[in-house]
Amino acid sequence: MANAVVFMNPVPSKAPQISCFKFLKVISPCFSQVSVISSSLDDTDDAKIINVKYKKQNNKIIRLINFFWFQLKVFFKALFTIKKGDYAFFWVGDKMFSSMLVCKLKRVKTYFFLYGMTSLENASKKAQTTKKSQEYLADKADYICVESPSVLTDRGRELTDKVKIIHLFVDDLGVLHNRENKVGMLCRLASGKCVLESIEGFAKFHQNFPDYTLHIVGDGILYDECKKLVRELSAESYITLHGWLLHDELFKIMPSWKLLLFPTKTEGMPNSVLESMSMGIPVLASPVGGIRDIILNYENGYVLEKDDCDSIAQALSEVMSSDTLQKVSQKAKATIDERFTLEKAQMNFKSQMGF
Repeated sequence: MANAVVFMNPVPSKAPQISCFKFLKVISPCFSQVSVISSSLDDTDDAKIINVKYKKQNNKIIRLINFFWFQLKVFFKALFTIKKGDYAFFWVGDKMFSSMLVCKLKRVKTYFFLYGMTSLENASKKAQTTKKSQEYLADKADYICVESPSVLTDRGRELTDKVKIIHLFVDDLGVLHNRENKVGMLCRLASGKCVLESIEGFAKFHQNFPDYTLHIVGDGILYDECKKLVRELSAESYITLHGWLLHDELFKIMPSWKLLLFPTKTEGMPNSVLESMSMGIPVLASPVGGIRDIILNYENGYVLEKDDCDSIAQALSEVMSSDTLQKVSQKAKATIDERFTLEKAQMNFKSQMGF
């Protein structure tokens, strides 16, 4: 078997590492050895980790110098790691420019992953720059990879022979039954995740459903603003901001949720949605990206057509007033069992790669 090298941006938090390590479990049986060139990754049995030191700085000039120094170091790491006949995967790799150059020099097959567009969440210069770098490297790669077809079409691209549909998996978390009148959210606290609209919408929903509470898990630039809004709405008794939680802590509170609320401007194939469905927790989500390919309204989940506060309040009221929750819960769990186990993800990868 050939070897594979995965290139990944410097890791700012544990969340990208979790998805990367799942990707490694999917691909590792197909290769003699998998190496990962990144920064600040933990060790794993599924790959050889090659960390290149990278320190982010607030000073713009120093940050730019560090970025180019990182590119130079990665260039030589890649040069001595990847060999002709290997496979190169760019997983959250929109900053790995020098790695792509090495791959082209070595004439190895390159696979670049595209995800949801952060440029749809906000119009910041950083988001626009990320979009441009993603599109540039995707065009340079031999193949474009997406976790679901709609992720590609959301970007205005067509499904061609150059596209590979490669998705991850969800661990078997079991079917949970101790549901309470709780709605959960798992997301970055950012404008593109409509968290402020969700807080205000839930407050309106709560007027007619006073027994329900909202539990928001995640952190981000809007945390303080979310906290302020909860206080202004006098909603501290029924809306809780948990902040960022490790998986073990998260799974202590998730089993009691009756529904996952997931409004969003853009998305790939969100792990939080898949994990909720695997636990039999139905999801009320915006029909964007990979969500559109997995959730069928009132069958295995619920579709949130608009993400303003009034629409969120109305959708919550309709779902909680219906008698479909048990049926939808069972179908959500079945969807994961049929399509998103580790075995199914590995089989799909082999098929897409032609192994």
